[in-house]
Amino acid sequence: MQWSCIVRYMVRCSLFILLSICTLFAQEVDTNVTTKDVNQTQTVTEPVVIEDTSGLSEEEIRKKAKEHEKKKRKKPLKIKDVVDSIEENGNVNVSNLVKKEWEELEPTPKDGYDWVQTKYDDWLKGHIRSFYHRELEFDSQEFGIHVFKLTDIKQMRSFDVMKVNIDNVAIFQGIIRYKDKKITIITGDAIYTFDKSMIISISSAKEKEKYKWAGNFSLNLDVRRGNSDQSDFALQGHLQRRTPKNRFMLEYLGRYSSKDKEKTAADNRVNARYDIYYTRKFFYTPLFGEYYQNYFQNIQYQITAGFGIGYMIYDSIKIEWDIAAGPAYLTTKNYDATDDLVSHSLSFEFDSKYKYSFNRLNKVRLNYKFSLTDKDSGTYKHHTVLKFENDLVKDRIFIDTSFIWDYMYHVQEKENGYMPKKSDFQILVGGGLIF
Repeated sequence: MQWSCIVRYMVRCSLFILLSICTLFAQEVDTNVTTKDVNQTQTVTEPVVIEDTSGLSEEEIRKKAKEHEKKKRKKPLKIKDVVDSIEENGNVNVSNLVKKEWEELEPTPKDGYDWVQTKYDDWLKGHIRSFYHRELEFDSQEFGIHVFKLTDIKQMRSFDVMKVNIDNVAIFQGIIRYKDKKITIITGDAIYTFDKSMIISISSAKEKEKYKWAGNFSLNLDVRRGNSDQSDFALQGHLQRRTPKNRFMLEYLGRYSSKDKEKTAADNRVNARYDIYYTRKFFYTPLFGEYYQNYFQNIQYQITAGFGIGYMIYDSIKIEWDIAAGPAYLTTKNYDATDDLVSHSLSFEFDSKYKYSFNRLNKVRLNYKFSLTDKDSGTYKHHTVLKFENDLVKDRIFIDTSFIWDYMYHVQEKENGYMPKKSDFQILVGGGLIF
């Protein structure tokens, strides 16, 4: 009786959370956004793609960008500049009035390469791969792929035409220049300037597929031989495809353990989610799914498919936190069940992903997902992963420690009388690669 009250209470809380997200979502979509740079007000639905209709070639647009840079550098001489150049002896130091010629020596994108200047005034030559969640992925000719926080970038200049998704405005296609915490998008028709806080994402307009994908995997392996033969194996993987308008995520967790040739753990979990962004914070998920198999919880397979909406609670340099919720349909079969005993049920799914970056090399992630469904499918279950990641080689090689807690309230007894435990705990320590 106590547990049924708890489940009802959690259902009510979950529905309240979903209703709150829906309310905020509706308010955001109905809000009219005005920007001084575009000189128009539009209702936000799906981002509009503003393409260049001038008929100019990319080379001609680059010349236009270069002329724009020169105009910005030409500043008229002011009386204040003359006064500030007067030395103690009363003479005017003419050298202080001369335009800084070194600015003319700053690199100009050419020969197919982009340029990025760090906050320490170092220039890097390479290719802008993508910008997402306030992080720029840059493929340097000298150092390879490197990820920069936007606060570490002083200037950014592209050679190729890029797609820039501006929050609550549109997706612009053009040559980009980033300086003084503002991004300028230069097309053949017009020049647009926005504050850095309005940038949702940047990607290549040439749709290079390889630049849209990123991921990592880690391997955990423990083999013991002697008085007892024991093997523990776990594989974790994360794959993500990002564009200015949507995101696809695929996650895998597989574990297998044996002791003295007897299996002691065996489970596989695959999660997939496809998100489409309305704004920088709101997104909807037309489809998410999960495949789960656990030998010792007597689950031959459990397939979940559903849809929902989500909200980005925090999106800062140190903290990233988004939540998503929605209804789903479950199909469950136990190992001892026949085809006629496959259960089908509706469920409510809630997913939370939290990341905190201590610094450039160390971060912690907390992923929490729970389901509310009927008794045959477990009533209440959750999958919680607390992971500490430490980069040995930044954005290349890392070691991680994962604490995993899987829980199911109503477990199914096997025909041999074995009753699975409700909770499974595991600690994994291993290493992996980022790609």
